[in-house]
Amino acid sequence: MDYLKKEDIFFERDGEGNVIPIAVALETLPNKPMIKATPLTKGELAEIMSKSKDNDTSVQTDIDIIIKHCKEPVFTEVDREGLLNASKAAFTNAIALAIFSISADISQKDLVEEGRKNIIEKELQNFPKQ
Repeated sequence: MDYLKKEDIFFERDGEGNVIPIAVALETLPNKPMIKATPLTKGELAEIMSKSKDNDTSVQTDIDIIIKHCKEPVFTEVDREGLLNASKAAFTNAIALAIFSISADISQKDLVEEGRKNIIEKELQNFPKQ
């Protein structure tokens, strides 16, 4: 039997305390390309939930998350219009979904099946009230 380690619970950090980007496959895309991203914080998840009116976050929110958290490839404000392009919606959705997945430690498949909003609300209920 293996004992639980802190490394199993916490995101790995560098010497300055910054979260090290996590490699994650974009499971909803053909060939499942990889990205590196940092997870959302509990506060960011709560903020997204307070903004969300549907079963999903808005495209603008997804793009904000991608610009802030996707580290490889890096997207900037200059890329915003390209990410908004309807023909690239599958990529935008896949990247945002992968970031939500690593943030809540939930499979991308489960996020798609149950919906991001429902799963994130459940995850936030598990955190102690501050």
